[in-house]
Amino acid sequence: MEWYTAADRFTEALASPDPTPGGGAAAAMAGAMGCALAIMAVGTTLKRKATPEDIRPKLTQSLKRLAAFKTELKSYVQKDGEAYAAYLTAKKLPKEAPEREQAVQDALLFAARVPAAAASAALHCLKEVETIKGNIAEIILSDIACSRHLLQACIKCSVESIQANLAFIKNEDRVNELNKQITTLLKAC
Repeated sequence: MEWYTAADRFTEALASPDPTPGGGAAAAMAGAMGCALAIMAVGTTLKRKATPEDIRPKLTQSLKRLAAFKTELKSYVQKDGEAYAAYLTAKKLPKEAPEREQAVQDALLFAARVPAAAASAALHCLKEVETIKGNIAEIILSDIACSRHLLQACIKCSVESIQANLAFIKNEDRVNELNKQITTLLKAC
């Protein structure tokens, strides 16, 4: 499969009237793409003969960390759909069922924690990109800038998904915890 076929399938899935994939999945995908661009920039820099030997070990270690962040971010694309499915399952429980309210609250918390985790991974990736950007070949720095923008978009869009669920979560401690996380995430952007 050509790479653009996969991109086309994902964007068409986003455009469909189905609720998944939605904003949380799109945010995670933006983060994964930002991370992937950073990986490409590091890899390209490492392939260049002009790259100084003393920075190669640092870039090689960074490459490993970036690969782990990319894998993590890609996992949140699917987890976002799973969170929505869990919410739908909880909402389908009979209204008189004693476990329904707790199931709905658990699903809402799961639906908020998935984008929170994606944003956190994007933030760590963004910090990694910041530590290496001075060592990236000048010819590829525009991709590092795009990487940063995509990672910031992941964070900002993930915050939107978190906030969409916060309005319905009744546990004040959890709401406060998520609000603190939102503040930290947005400061980084």
